[in-house]
Amino acid sequence: MTYTFTCSQGHEPKSFTVEADNDDEALAKIMEKAAPHLQQAHPDMANMPPEEAKKIITGAWTKS
Repeated sequence: MTYTFTCSQGHEPKSFTVEADNDDEALAKIMEKAAPHLQQAHPDMANMPPEEAKKIITGAWTKS
């Protein structure tokens, strides 16, 4: 399955797309792929608790 998370908080939208067999795998892959973006564009969010980041991602991702 393809999972896409798009971040558009205060900048041009940036999408992160991964292939995964389930939600847990997709979440781990998106969090890893988005880490550099968080550090650069959202330094205040880069150190947020993992549970909070998971809620943000899963609340806005699409699956296809």
